[in-house]
Amino acid sequence: MLEACCMVFLLLFCYQVASAEIHREGHYVAAVYEHRPILNPNPATLTDRRSALELMSRNLYIYEEQVIAAAKQGAQIIVFPEDGIHGFNFTRETIYPYLEFVPCPQSVKWNPCREPHLFSDTEVLQRLSCMALRSKMFLVANIGAKQPCEYNDPLCPPDGRYQFNTDVVFDASGTLVARYRKQNLYFEYAFNTPPEVDHVLFDTPFAGCQDASYTSDEHSIGTYIEENQI
Repeated sequence: MLEACCMVFLLLFCYQVASAEIHREGHYVAAVYEHRPILNPNPATLTDRRSALELMSRNLYIYEEQVIAAAKQGAQIIVFPEDGIHGFNFTRETIYPYLEFVPCPQSVKWNPCREPHLFSDTEVLQRLSCMALRSKMFLVANIGAKQPCEYNDPLCPPDGRYQFNTDVVFDASGTLVARYRKQNLYFEYAFNTPPEVDHVLFDTPFAGCQDASYTSDEHSIGTYIEENQI
């Protein structure tokens, strides 16, 4: 989880655009839910996929309740916190049953709710997609993701897969529109640093958003905002 002492900033920048769907001119309604996750009491002990899904489902039920509540208040986008679905304090091996396969949205257009069998190990993505579809709102959530890699990849871990701390974004139809793999890991030994930095943009009817990660010694936030005209 992000700690106050960590020199990392994970920012969600939004700029206003004209839209007939905005509740008031120049404004939109966003919901942010600070979730206290139901945790695995023994995260260092290996479990199976079924048990992992059962635990994550308990947190997803709470997410579903909050999406319904936000929709009743007119929210157009809801953002959930880091580690809210699977929890934390795992090892690389014990988090594996909790990981989902997340395809690159720039490579394939996919609606997990409507196309649940297109990819394996995507049960959590399907639930999140259906929440967005039923509520007709954008949804941002954090999950653990896995990605196989080839042994001729010099960065490929010995077990043949990358494991990423990943944010996913669904639009109001439930389509996966963005994926951000966390670059600056803070004592998160279960995850890998992505081989390249993700700079992710996604469009909405009410605002355009950019998700960007920085370290304090690489690039100032102010400079990045100025260069990208955010």
